[in-house]
Amino acid sequence: MTKDNHLRGILFLLGSGIVFTILDSLAKETSYFIPVLQVAWGRYVFHVVFLPFYAERPVGQPVWSATRWARMFVTKHPWLQLARSLLLLGATLFFFGAVSYVPLAEAQAVAFIEPLLITGIAHFFLAERVGVRRWLAIAVGFIGVLVVIRPGFGMMHWGMLLSLGSAGCGSIYATLTRIVSREDSAGTSLAYSGIAGFIGLTLAMPFIWQPASGTVWLLFFALGVSGGLGHYLMIKAFEAAPGGTLAPFIYVQMLWMVIIGFIWFGDWPAITTWVGIALIVGSGLYALHRERIRARERARISTRS
Repeated sequence: MTKDNHLRGILFLLGSGIVFTILDSLAKETSYFIPVLQVAWGRYVFHVVFLPFYAERPVGQPVWSATRWARMFVTKHPWLQLARSLLLLGATLFFFGAVSYVPLAEAQAVAFIEPLLITGIAHFFLAERVGVRRWLAIAVGFIGVLVVIRPGFGMMHWGMLLSLGSAGCGSIYATLTRIVSREDSAGTSLAYSGIAGFIGLTLAMPFIWQPASGTVWLLFFALGVSGGLGHYLMIKAFEAAPGGTLAPFIYVQMLWMVIIGFIWFGDWPAITTWVGIALIVGSGLYALHRERIRARERARISTRS
């Protein structure tokens, strides 16, 4: 894999971080008017509408052709695709719920435990050995989460637990995305991500639906476009570069969250939140550093043998 591919992957990931920040901000804004489940439904409706634009299109074939739709759902991993789609739905609902109650930066700070969770998942389910130092980094990351949510001091909002739930679902979703991206196209992964959420939430709408104004429908449209584009860019990033190369740049989204949260909603993180962010990001970067050292050691051993 060339350096050009690595750079392309990094740029895709940075772009996805900006788009996801916009998505989360729109979700917070929309939740002021309607229930969170309906917000998520609106995001998935327009995600599905724009799916054909993300699919590979043979020359001369129209965007909306039935053949093109059918090709998007051809996968070598149907059950993994279904599982990751349901996990993405869970992560979306948890995080939309979190940002409807707590500031963007605090919700995202807790959700940033996700890369450390991915490391733990890789140890137990992908047979990737995790050493003592990386386990210590994971422990420090969890301490950082506790600093942000401040349990036991009368300051913890239960919305923070929703952010933790989002991180749990997101970590497994990202792991499965890495697996399916080896053989399935970005368009296929995006198609399954959208359809599963759309069907599940549509079944719930008769029970919670509230009338939506023209402004809310415009917000739905923006949610769908930003959600689809953000996941497409993330999938393309993992296609172009390995997870170890991309991982440090995931944390750049924290910067966008702080800036947009302050400009849009007037929220500025408390000092304890900054301390927690430092612990979470620092532990994540150290875990990545140790992973790279292990990778170099494995490469040397392989070369000698």
